[in-house]
Amino acid sequence: MEGIAKELKGMLARKVLPEVCPRSKEHGKPFHMMLDEKGNKYCPLCELERLTSPELKKMQDEVKTRRYRGYLRENSLVDRTDVFKCTFDNFKVKPGSTEEEKLLLAKRIAAFYYENPTKKGDSLLFGNAGSGKTHLAMSILNAVNKYSKNPMQKCLFISVPKLVKARLDYQADPVTNIWSAKHTTKAIQKADLVVIDDLGAESAGKEASRFVQDELQSVYDSNQRIITTSNLSMNELRATYHDRIISRALEGSYKKLIDFTDVNDKRKWL
Repeated sequence: MEGIAKELKGMLARKVLPEVCPRSKEHGKPFHMMLDEKGNKYCPLCELERLTSPELKKMQDEVKTRRYRGYLRENSLVDRTDVFKCTFDNFKVKPGSTEEEKLLLAKRIAAFYYENPTKKGDSLLFGNAGSGKTHLAMSILNAVNKYSKNPMQKCLFISVPKLVKARLDYQADPVTNIWSAKHTTKAIQKADLVVIDDLGAESAGKEASRFVQDELQSVYDSNQRIITTSNLSMNELRATYHDRIISRALEGSYKKLIDFTDVNDKRKWL
């Protein structure tokens, strides 16, 4: 920007001609032509547009990047903020272990969403608590969020227990809380890739309430690119939620299911 200011300052000191720029109508007022140091005619406004266009494009690109890349942190509902630090690189596994197989599967899922930015298809990571499902789900989001370019993809992470609490808080106090049904739907619809984390934790091993069922149905109807994580087995999921919710959570999930029932609690040995 300093270089542009310097050039503009030099323009103002040059000779003004009586003739006006042929683009004066576009400018909205007559702009007189000027002579540069070599005797060439130029319009100061046209020159300004030429000089600022690259800078303006750069600024627009930076704003767009912040809008897309920043969507994940600005709009997500997480239990702990350190979950944003989860990546494939810091997912600790023992070479040749079952956990390493899950890591490779998660990377393939990330590649699917990265390479097919508009293709519908859900994923499901299910099984034992503490087996790394949330870590890998956020790793998928972080990878897609960081590397997607043409087009960039907005990513979103929603903890189901946090969402249920946020919705109840809104019903109790709609003035100071933002997570209305409309806000929730809009946030999920705007995202290109969504993680719905810890499905089942909000129901404490019992059949989900009608309120929870309705909320989840709305979530899955709002986006067709959702990665769900759950500590429940497939049988437990079917016993906890309506068939239509499970059907939606599994829609287009061929080759995008990861079963963690054979993985022990990673927290015990990391």
